[in-house]
Amino acid sequence: MPESKKRKKVVERQGAQQRAREHYKEVAPQRSPKWWVPVMVGFAVVGLIIVVLAYIFNGNVPIPGFGNGNLFIGVGLMMVGFLMTMGWR
Repeated sequence: MPESKKRKKVVERQGAQQRAREHYKEVAPQRSPKWWVPVMVGFAVVGLIIVVLAYIFNGNVPIPGFGNGNLFIGVGLMMVGFLMTMGWR
């Protein structure tokens, strides 16, 4: 292969690598906001507290008369906290 064709391929490859680096900088993931972790942990802890209270007080706390619905609320809040961990960067 002549020298000029090799040089052309090298230049094309370097250009492609440079474009890839620039593209990566444009789409690089952003860090999560500072409030993300406290809210995530808050959902998980509040959900856990609700589940524990529902078990201790036979479903009459925190919402009286809601029965096992209190467990669903607690587990749902914990699930929201868990799902937020997937968005944390």
